[in-house]
Amino acid sequence: MDNLFLVSWGSVWKSGFSSLVKINTILALLVLFPLILPGFSELRAEVKRNQIELKSKSNAVVRNIYIRVEDIFESNKDNKVFRAINNLKANTREGVVLRDLLLKEGDPYDDFLVAESERVLRQVSYLRQVSITPRFEGDKVDLYVSVQDTWTLFPQFVYSTGGGTERRSVALVENNLLGYGKRFEVLWADDEGRETIEFVWDDRRLFGSHHNLVLGHFERSDGRRSLFNIGRPFRSLVEESSWQVQGDFFDLVGRLFEGGDESFIYRQRHSEFASGYTRSVGDPERLIKRYTLGYAFSKDSFSEADEGDFQDVDLDPLEVSSDPELLALDREFSGPFLSYSLIEPDFISTDYVDRFERVEDFNLGVQFSSRLQFASEALGSEFDTLLGFTRVAKGWRLTKDSFLRSEFSSSSRLHSSGFDNTVLDLGVRYYNVIGAVSYKDFYLGKHTIASALKIRYSEDLDKDRQFLLGASGGLRGYENRTFFGDKSFVLSIEDRVSFSENVFQLVNFGGAFFFDVGGVGDGTTAEIFQDQVYADFGVGLRVGFPRSSGGSVLRIDLAFPLRDGPDGSDQFEPRLLITSGQAFGARLRHEKSNVVQTESVLGPD
Repeated sequence: MDNLFLVSWGSVWKSGFSSLVKINTILALLVLFPLILPGFSELRAEVKRNQIELKSKSNAVVRNIYIRVEDIFESNKDNKVFRAINNLKANTREGVVLRDLLLKEGDPYDDFLVAESERVLRQVSYLRQVSITPRFEGDKVDLYVSVQDTWTLFPQFVYSTGGGTERRSVALVENNLLGYGKRFEVLWADDEGRETIEFVWDDRRLFGSHHNLVLGHFERSDGRRSLFNIGRPFRSLVEESSWQVQGDFFDLVGRLFEGGDESFIYRQRHSEFASGYTRSVGDPERLIKRYTLGYAFSKDSFSEADEGDFQDVDLDPLEVSSDPELLALDREFSGPFLSYSLIEPDFISTDYVDRFERVEDFNLGVQFSSRLQFASEALGSEFDTLLGFTRVAKGWRLTKDSFLRSEFSSSSRLHSSGFDNTVLDLGVRYYNVIGAVSYKDFYLGKHTIASALKIRYSEDLDKDRQFLLGASGGLRGYENRTFFGDKSFVLSIEDRVSFSENVFQLVNFGGAFFFDVGGVGDGTTAEIFQDQVYADFGVGLRVGFPRSSGGSVLRIDLAFPLRDGPDGSDQFEPRLLITSGQAFGARLRHEKSNVVQTESVLGPD
């Protein structure tokens, strides 16, 4: 087997000089970044330490910790309706809040741990108005922790339309069961003719411990999916270790798109399992490093769709291609991996970013991670393969009210035939929280300028992957999945306005003026910019629910395309979109990983 591996590498070296020139950028990202950037970041941290005078920590000891959990309608208890709602909702248990604090009674007081505890509590979707106030008395200090509950039991009725697709769902969701912070969800949905019944259980404090358990099962008309995740995740920068075991298994109909419609369908069977242990070292106030050792297995098999598959997705076989060349090759990778991460904490906390008055935390410091897996034939892989991934993120404070965040990542696979499925991603976010604006005596609301740029480039992309643009992918004037290819860019700019807040103590009203421009294709980047760039503009309504779990936002957009589209959209033809959530957010891609997939263990998607 060792000889086979050497032969594989030898064939790459012998026949691949032109390929190496073609992908020199990828090599630099996958090889040089892990060597150069950590040292650079450490140098920056050392310079920073030499430039500032460290504040001496107080000698005070935490004497008492007082937890106050306010009702949903704390200031309106005289209102019979609000009082009834307060009585119906089981308040979050004080012990649940206490477990998320990084300081305990008897511990030395530390300003950083207080600030980090507030950030941890703000990550909990069912809590709002988080504050921790220290009160000193000689060498003792009492901590007064205040949080406010939100409404967490939702009989949901969702209808989303306008992007050329239609989705309906009915669900019962509880995000804070009996005040213990556990979440369950039962949902029925009809998404473009595919019916789904899903069950999810999310226990972020298994048996009151620091471990979590997530279980999910999804029954769909075209197949099923099951997933699980158990472990001890990092919830703060001060935790020294983490471990996870997780898996994702499905048997579903996959789809490729062209002009907003299915162009090819296939049956995909997927099995994925990963486990890993991570150790964190360093000073959480300045710089920490995390090292992960683990094992990952993934297997994907693809087959042509049969008559039953077409019936499952309510599609006529004559409407799509039957070309077997469009079918992706089977993949199987199994082997150990190593991961290295670096985090420089430099947080900004602000509201009126993505969720009206909800305060959110964003790290502007350097964040770097690199992951390398050796999938060997001896361990069940189809052939010897190196799977690499590298990511670097950084943010900047531009003024006291504005900031910029950026993220660059690369991933690829290397085997005897060379590189494949190479993807480069660049994401940039800019926010300027202007605040209240008036013209003479006329109030124009609280304004936030928000923008997002996303650029994706690939070489030898797996056939089951596409970069898609449309109503749900950044170009709101066109149908979902209208534009497709293996290279894309999209830029969105919004002026978000908050007009009225806490109307009847229930809703916030706002709006947005927006402009989107983007392009995608399979040719060269020059060809995309020459003839495949599309744009739209429009106006939207935003309705926020501040006292609901997560501070959810209803989005209604009216978009006007600036160019005729291949989906049949005419220039300036209005398109009405009704959906939930902002069109884009300030979170970077790696910060939006779902509960099952985490970068350190499963790697990039």
